[in-house]
Amino acid sequence: MTLKRLPKGIQSFAKLIEGNYVYVDKTKHIYDLITQGTYYFFSRPRRFGKSLLISTLAELFAGNRSLFKNLWIDTSNYIWTSHPIIELSFSALSHSSGSNLQADLIWKLEQIGKKYSIDLTHAPSLQTKFAYLIEQLAHIEKVVILIDEYDYAILSNINDLNRATECQKVLRDFFAVIKDVDRYLRFVFLTGVSKFSKTAIFSGLNNLDDISLDSQGATILGYTHQELTTYFAEHITLLAHQLHQSPDALIQQMVAWYDGYQFSKHLEHEKLFNPYSVLLFLSHGEFLDYWFETGTPRFLMDLIKAKQFPIMNLEHIEANAHELGTFEIDDIALKTILFQTGYLTIERYNATTHNYQLRFPNFEVESSFLKQVLKKLSSLPLSSINDFNVRLLQALKNEQIDLFCKLLQTFFADIPSTIHIPLERYYQTIIYVLAKILGLSSNVEVSTNIGRIDLIIEFPAVLYIFEFKIKGSAQQAVNQIEEKQYAQKFKFDNKKVIAVGILFNTKKKNIEEWLVTKNDEQHKS
Repeated sequence: MTLKRLPKGIQSFAKLIEGNYVYVDKTKHIYDLITQGTYYFFSRPRRFGKSLLISTLAELFAGNRSLFKNLWIDTSNYIWTSHPIIELSFSALSHSSGSNLQADLIWKLEQIGKKYSIDLTHAPSLQTKFAYLIEQLAHIEKVVILIDEYDYAILSNINDLNRATECQKVLRDFFAVIKDVDRYLRFVFLTGVSKFSKTAIFSGLNNLDDISLDSQGATILGYTHQELTTYFAEHITLLAHQLHQSPDALIQQMVAWYDGYQFSKHLEHEKLFNPYSVLLFLSHGEFLDYWFETGTPRFLMDLIKAKQFPIMNLEHIEANAHELGTFEIDDIALKTILFQTGYLTIERYNATTHNYQLRFPNFEVESSFLKQVLKKLSSLPLSSINDFNVRLLQALKNEQIDLFCKLLQTFFADIPSTIHIPLERYYQTIIYVLAKILGLSSNVEVSTNIGRIDLIIEFPAVLYIFEFKIKGSAQQAVNQIEEKQYAQKFKFDNKKVIAVGILFNTKKKNIEEWLVTKNDEQHKS
């Protein structure tokens, strides 16, 4: 049996079809877009197939019907008119400054003009070149404009506000041309990771339809469960055989690792697989962090640190459509950028409050994201953290709290003093992230009728209640657990409850002492 090739990293629709790669047929979605509207904006995380979508649209509007043989759209009533196309990928242009971005845009437009025998050299500016090119191309047929990764230059400079602002101005002036050439245009489609406000970049494009959170664009990228089991059935069967398990069992593992994305409030039960991770997994046969390892933006981790590591707030966080849809380069909300870059996704929508509840989409994203956060918190290599975690987990499983706290002491001792933050929340975050990386059931700031528990960690038969202090004593921490009857909240869980009070010394930047109450006995260190 000859399997179709897996399209790992393939962004050219023509190459994919001609090279006998698997193509998950999205042409019904594309048909609906191009027959129902003209101006679209569409944001998705990196490595989700935006560039392939742009390439597919380009081949479609070029009238290359032979490439679409046996696909849905070839059987439809679509009229295969050939349109002149202005296709731009901003990730291929310079982002070192606003002037360099502008120079590259001018050069690219001139190259497109030469392809159609249109001379743009006498047009005096970027805007006039763009407008003149559109006007001249319209003599052939109405023009199609396809823009990929429009925000690449801004996101690449997000830590340099001046440079990002320069690039933002170039983009605003460039896209302003579109509003005055409507009569020449057949279709306009812009993609990116982020969405800036219309006043920031898309001033005047009031007819730009943002389908990023709309059901119309919900499944146009990514793989649904049905698409995975239909188009990759043979690959899954072969890999399952190699791994000595059933295809159904393998699919369930893939669901846990790579499924879980949702981009519309209307499709609560239609989760999406990350296409990049799926293709790499089916190719290599190992459950690894494929998407995450393509590069977590440094600015994201810097932003988390600047916000004093509000990681505990990310589970079941809420946001409205405006917060998810736009942000400004000088005022970036953490939940907005985490959603737009793919680290959080929609869990559910509240029709009463009109808020979206967000969560980590799957194990790959949550585990690898938290490891990167811990690396930022501690400045320790991931290899050291992974080795340490094995010992930490074993200590908790065996109820060896003295060993657990001693291991934490060695961990904190390895953290450079320049990284340390003298706040209780800093220590709380580190221990919480360690627990989450271990895959433990844990939660912070758990409310009771008379207080809030700093941290709980649950095992099938044991519940740990942690109280942290940076002033006072470990005894006071345990007293608080007892006086506020934190354990009462869990009395019907039929679990052994172990209370742990920990005092941190912010000058020594480590655990000063701890006290454990276990089976009515106290153990102090």
